[in-house]
Amino acid sequence: MSAGHHSDGGHEPVATLVRSVPVRLIEVSTGGCRLESASRIESGTSGQLAVLLQGLMRIDDVRVARCQARAGAGSVFQVGAELLRTRRLARRTVRMAVRQLISGSRPEGLTYGSASWPPLPETRDSEEVERSASRAPPRGS
Repeated sequence: MSAGHHSDGGHEPVATLVRSVPVRLIEVSTGGCRLESASRIESGTSGQLAVLLQGLMRIDDVRVARCQARAGAGSVFQVGAELLRTRRLARRTVRMAVRQLISGSRPEGLTYGSASWPPLPETRDSEEVERSASRAPPRGS
């Protein structure tokens, strides 16, 4: 959370609340994505989606279009989010990664036929895996 320390004509200080919500990327297209979350996210919520795709951290602005509990999955919510076009289509956007996947073009720095294509997630030590596993929604519950 960050807070501005100026006042606006005698009103309360202006502040911005920033919240990080762990999600799992289920599907992605050039216009949107389907996510899973352990917490409900209200329709209309805007934010940034950061995800590792093709070996690069990709970031795009998103707006939640819908959020509903997944039947029979406990407290797991399916979230439909629109990828917003609020910034230029750049190398490190989710939209660019999807375009490259669809077109079959090579991302910069990686080559077809090499051991690094497609890139695999980095190997993490078991302590780090245990810490991150506790934040993920349960599978098959």
